[in-house]
Amino acid sequence: MNWIRRVPTSKCDLLDWTARLSSLVINSVFLLILVLAVTNEDKPQGPAVVVLVLLALTMLASFAAWRWRRTGGAVVVAGGLCLGVAAYSASVAFGLRSFALLSMFLYGAPFVLTGILFWISGGRLADGSAR
Repeated sequence: MNWIRRVPTSKCDLLDWTARLSSLVINSVFLLILVLAVTNEDKPQGPAVVVLVLLALTMLASFAAWRWRRTGGAVVVAGGLCLGVAAYSASVAFGLRSFALLSMFLYGAPFVLTGILFWISGGRLADGSAR
């Protein structure tokens, strides 16, 4: 019966599990996008390849943040910012200038927010203020 865990009671536990759940939901959505883009008949070209590679790396970083919260959160924030810039430049390169800001926020903002949650959670654990 050692596998049963207690219900999270402290704010740090709640923040940690909120970050994990949000990363799981966000990665599920973007994994679907990634799989559909790679298995499509028309393979991604040019700036789209950069966006897909950054997307995969940021998704991996968010799963690494489950273990190393503070460092992983910082890497996820940096990956989300780079992903947003890459999505913006890819939209401009494909002639979708009117949707460039929207694509920047749709790709980058979820990872930035999740990374901030991980970073705050890791900082509270390191300070010992949570337990």
